[in-house]
Amino acid sequence: MAGTQTADARLTEVVNDLLANLRGLIRKHQISHDEYRRAIAFMMETAAKGEIPLLFDVFLEATVDQVDAAGRGGTETSVEGPFYAPEAPLLRSPCVLPHRANEPGDILLLSGTVRSVEGDALSGAMLDMWQSDAEGAYSHFNIPADQAPWNLRARVIADQSGRFEVQTWVPSPYQVPKDGPTGALLRGTGRHAWRPAHLHLRITHESCETLTTQLFFSGDPWIDSDVVGAVKQSLIVTPAKHEDPKDLKNKGFAKPYYSVVYDFSLPRVMRKAA
Repeated sequence: MAGTQTADARLTEVVNDLLANLRGLIRKHQISHDEYRRAIAFMMETAAKGEIPLLFDVFLEATVDQVDAAGRGGTETSVEGPFYAPEAPLLRSPCVLPHRANEPGDILLLSGTVRSVEGDALSGAMLDMWQSDAEGAYSHFNIPADQAPWNLRARVIADQSGRFEVQTWVPSPYQVPKDGPTGALLRGTGRHAWRPAHLHLRITHESCETLTTQLFFSGDPWIDSDVVGAVKQSLIVTPAKHEDPKDLKNKGFAKPYYSVVYDFSLPRVMRKAA
């Protein structure tokens, strides 16, 4: 019949279930028409201020990550968050992440090996890395582009043994943007806006599934109450502090630095039989 469209079965199932749950919530809490209009105004303001990704990432992405990663082997996943920027500079290990001449904070040396879950070194694996600076700011978002458009961001190619060595800077805990509707919703529900310090990584290899994860730091004051709920015990690291004068001189560092060694494990891509 003219004008008939074929329904997407999965989309139909999910939308119907979403509507049923929302209608049930309205009935359960006796949502008034005034409250309904306020909810619409909230979503319109969120969209107008470009906070839809932030809102969903703060309240929902950790649950999506848990569902999507169920049964997955290898290093545990974590959320991507709203501050990823594609096509960062391509570097080869060992390397130093792009940074400002006066980059604040302490130097951090991150090293390790990327392997498959079977233990095979993944030659040429790529680590797409991004993070906040020592003051909790991200390039592309709240560090002016003319200062450093790719500050503390890069795609790092591991060596033939799957090994990587990257110099970066220790990140800081920070509050997610709280001056807009997302912050208002956090305040209205009695929640803080803090994320513990972390490093973002998206690791790829042609033979394996992509790993999107984060590394967190032990002792962080927000490690047990991340506003996003993305912390996993296996992803918490304890940086080692290095103060030996001879070591500092050999590396050309003017003050103590920190190091973290962490190996990543990726599950193989399941190939369908011909």
